[in-house]
Amino acid sequence: MKHKSIRGKKHYVFDNFEEYVEHFGEDAVEVKDWKSGEEGDWVLADDGGIVQLLKVGGIKHPNDRKNYKYSQGWCRTIVGTFLINNKTKMDTDFNSHKNRYTFSKTIGKNSNLKTRKHPTKKETLFTTSVVAGHGPVKAYMDAFNEYSEKSAKKKAVVLLKQERIVKEIERGVLDVAKENGLDHEYVLQKLKHLADFSEDDNIILQSTKEIGKIIGTTGMTVKQKEMGVIGMFQGFSPEQLEGAQRKMLDEGVSRSEVSPSKDEEG
Repeated sequence: MKHKSIRGKKHYVFDNFEEYVEHFGEDAVEVKDWKSGEEGDWVLADDGGIVQLLKVGGIKHPNDRKNYKYSQGWCRTIVGTFLINNKTKMDTDFNSHKNRYTFSKTIGKNSNLKTRKHPTKKETLFTTSVVAGHGPVKAYMDAFNEYSEKSAKKKAVVLLKQERIVKEIERGVLDVAKENGLDHEYVLQKLKHLADFSEDDNIILQSTKEIGKIIGTTGMTVKQKEMGVIGMFQGFSPEQLEGAQRKMLDEGVSRSEVSPSKDEEG
């Protein structure tokens, strides 16, 4: 669970209902829909998280601004402030809000998404899911409890451009490959055999190009590198992936616990 403090009092954010019940036990109260909740109620956000309403208020002049016209009011949680209307989606992601007192939802300027060196727990879940053969969009939705496929697609693309994410996926793919007797030497030997002994000029040319890519004598675009990383694991079966996937997840979570990111410490 996550939490932040206001005047020394901790306010918790739970990833799901099970975590909420586990924390409070017999003291757990009914969880309500956030749009109909009152101050002090524990509510269900649109991303599946459970959070408490700290403040609920009305809109004094609903016609002053276009965005307020169809809102029934507003509510505040430890994460952010949300207009109560049919279009607003409440989330429990601290990184998406500059502060809890504004309606805006953005990736804060101080977010270390692009600067942190080690993957977070959720990023490790994401990379593990990708290595397991799930598409990046589904992997993101599962790891980050993202319900919007459109939003997940955009955020997954950003993640796949981060060096730590690419390295984590590559490491997982290599673990799977090694456990199945496949490594760079094996691939090079097969390609070299085709380049040396094939009677088809096209096969010789393509094999030579692939060897060049592996040893770095021919360049690849950023897009080709991204697609290469995603495509490397698709030839493995679920059975082949299982052992290395578990190992990767265990090691990744341990590493993220040793080196937590700033946004996970709050």
